[in-house]
Amino acid sequence: MKKLLSWGAVGLLTSALLDPLIYSMLDKPIPWFRDILMGAAGCACFYLLIRFRHEL
Repeated sequence: MKKLLSWGAVGLLTSALLDPLIYSMLDKPIPWFRDILMGAAGCACFYLLIRFRHEL
C-alpha cells in the first residue's frame, strides 16, 4: 500500500505539472480539468502517506 501511495503521489503530481508543458509544446489545447484532478489525486495520496505513516 505504501508503494502504491508513493507512486500515486509522485507520478500524479509530476504528470500534473508536466502535462501542460507538453501540450503547449505540441500546440494543443491544455485539458485543465484533467490536470487539476491529477494534482488533487496526487495531493490526496501524499496526505494519506503523511497521515498514516506509522501504520503503513
